Amino acid sequence: MEFKTRISKIEENDVDIRGEKLSSLIQGRFTDAVFLELSGRKPNENESVLFEKILICVIDHGMGTTSSMATRFVASGGNSLNTAVGGGILSIGNYHGGAMENAMKMIASFKDIPKEDLLSKFKEMLTNRQVIYGIGHKHYKQGDPRVQWLLKTMNEIGYESLHLHFKDAIEKAFEEVKGKKIHMNVDGLIAILLSDWGFDPLLGKGIFIIGRTPGLVAQAYEELKFEKPVRRVSEDEIEYLSE
Repeated sequence: MEFKTRISKIEENDVDIRGEKLSSLIQGRFTDAVFLELSGRKPNENESVLFEKILICVIDHGMGTTSSMATRFVASGGNSLNTAVGGGILSIGNYHGGAMENAMKMIASFKDIPKEDLLSKFKEMLTNRQVIYGIGHKHYKQGDPRVQWLLKTMNEIGYESLHLHFKDAIEKAFEEVKGKKIHMNVDGLIAILLSDWGFDPLLGKGIFIIGRTPGLVAQAYEELKFEKPVRRVSEDEIEYLSE
């Protein structure tokens, strides 16, 4: 049986990963190695700085998220740490962890639209009640602080984005159509940066998984170490509906 890969191959004294030696990658940043594995090339210095911060941005967002609670419930049932983390990862989907992928698809589909026409396009989408991904947040009504930190870093290192105009067009469209300010969230800005770097939208959830996994490991560990089995929702929190 023959297998083909573009990713890695074990050699006599080293591992070749996308044309780079593992022994060489060990001397650099972990996040640079992740970038190489996924994109097929090493990041430049600006990409390296921002990609590391992207993964930090999604490392944890509280115990109450879908993947954190799924992890803890699976651990609470008497399963191993890796099984619990796997359960949390399996809970990641279009409504939790999937916004980056959808926003990247949206950006890719609009790549041929001139900058000056984007505002009217997004206003049309809002008027027709179409979903615009990467905008608004349940908790951050005055703007996602993670977005502010990424923008601050972009400014400090002199990074010029190819797609940042999407942020301005989307936010302005919401203000003009809805009559209120709704800010781009971290998923939207991450989608912009990943689109800048040529990442396939199919990798969107994967990048979220890579960033979130340390947080899920911590959740599983805490549940196994300090909590009693078995977690159960209180009957007071369940409303029984008659048909």
